[in-house]
Amino acid sequence: MGRGNANACSILIAAVLAAAAAGSLSSAANVYSVGDGAGWTIAANYSSWASGKIFRIGDTIAFLYNKSFHNVLEVSKADYRSCNAAAPIATHATGNDSISITRYGHRFFICGFPGHCAAGQKLDVRVPKHLSGVPPFPSSDGSQASGGGTGSSPAASAAGSVAHGEGGAESIRGFGMMIVAISAVASVVVLH
Repeated sequence: MGRGNANACSILIAAVLAAAAAGSLSSAANVYSVGDGAGWTIAANYSSWASGKIFRIGDTIAFLYNKSFHNVLEVSKADYRSCNAAAPIATHATGNDSISITRYGHRFFICGFPGHCAAGQKLDVRVPKHLSGVPPFPSSDGSQASGGGTGSSPAASAAGSVAHGEGGAESIRGFGMMIVAISAVASVVVLH
């Protein structure tokens, strides 16, 4: 193989590595600061805030608030609707609570201080199973990956929300680009 062909192969290999890196970046988890700049307080409209987000398994929602005046209770759907703070699934009260999204479906959060939930300090986080017609990747046992549990991660914090792309679709697109680049490298090697 001549020097020109070696340079062409080097360029194509670099392109393959760049495509692989781009594909791995597109599937990174995001951290959302609940209420953005307002934080977790009575004055924010959390239904409106959540409607502009696409939450995915692996994302984190960060509740930032004054712990003297607020807390975060994860509750059932019925308790969310009625603002019942008597039987929470989980209680968070540090003022900087990061909660990992570990499963599909809805998760419901309210402030347990009297009157706060009724004043609108409540959040419904919906994690859809499918986005843009792209099904989730199967897990190693062949079933659909679904996550589970309600873990929280105190190490995660957020200065704001990070925008999502198309998630699985971006990963597939990145993988497709990598296959095209590998095919190009193979054809250069075979032809020369």
